[in-house]
Amino acid sequence: MVRLYGEAPYKIVLVHGGPGAIGSLKGFAKELANLSQIGVVEALQSKYSIHELIEELYHQIKDNCSDKVTLIGHSWGAWLAALFAEKYAERIEQIILIGSGPLEDKYVSEIGVRRFQNLSEEDGAMYQRLLHNQATEEDMKKIPGLFEKADNYCLENREEHKTDKTDSKMHNKVWSEAAMLRTNGALLTSFRNLKSKICIIQGQADPHPVKGVTIPLQENGVLCETYVLEKCGHSPFMEKYAKDEFYKILIRKLVRGDTENDMK
Repeated sequence: MVRLYGEAPYKIVLVHGGPGAIGSLKGFAKELANLSQIGVVEALQSKYSIHELIEELYHQIKDNCSDKVTLIGHSWGAWLAALFAEKYAERIEQIILIGSGPLEDKYVSEIGVRRFQNLSEEDGAMYQRLLHNQATEEDMKKIPGLFEKADNYCLENREEHKTDKTDSKMHNKVWSEAAMLRTNGALLTSFRNLKSKICIIQGQADPHPVKGVTIPLQENGVLCETYVLEKCGHSPFMEKYAKDEFYKILIRKLVRGDTENDMK
């Protein structure tokens, strides 16, 4: 299933995170289509293995896009975009990775530390209780709001970006498979095999450390452009202070295809 924004030809495909955060990019898709005047496909994931998700995405692109596309992946969707682009390079013009998780296990421990730094003293204490399996019943009710604070800087227009559905089965099955790909090095190998241009956009306050993506790529000879947005967390398209700069970067990449050197 897909949702289409703007008019054909559809040259941009958005891949949501989670896994299982279905419909979480609808506000982003609508805004991007309006600003770029390029047709956008919001690809909705419905399968329970990475192989099936790659094939599902292939058919979503094949059925709706006549030319090569820019594939934009958010969070887990950044990994899925790269895995897809490795297998179906002929369908891809470029990939843009937003809020990607680290590509090697050695950076994973930083995520919890960075989340803790984004919280107040009271919320930090609750986060610690959660980590140590000491969360109270009252704590559990506040967990969605807690992670919203931990993962972001200053969100706005939350209703426009509200996820349609969270599929816990998809999250558990796909994430366990994805985490293994990172641990055994297969994920990084997929990135190393990419033939398309890569652009990374990450918020400075995103719990996922940008060095966890850029350093492994650099060490493996993978070229990419990187933008780190100030006053920005995990979802730049929702961030009050960063979204304008975020969209400016995207429009330059999508409409003119500028490189970092061109923009200096």
